[in-house]
Amino acid sequence: MPDERSSPSGGWREVYREMGVSTRFEADSLDCPDCGGDSPRLHGQTFWCPTHGTWEQAAVG
Repeated sequence: MPDERSSPSGGWREVYREMGVSTRFEADSLDCPDCGGDSPRLHGQTFWCPTHGTWEQAAVG
């Protein structure tokens, strides 16, 4: 495995940070299931809606 400090792709974190994008696969916020308002992630699958409080995303399957 190449050393990240000497690899040509070693600066990917800085590039993503400059572009202002997240490297997370999941969204950092979702729409509230009750009102559709933006709900930022608090922890894991827990989100916060200013109108309805905390809510959890159910597993799909």
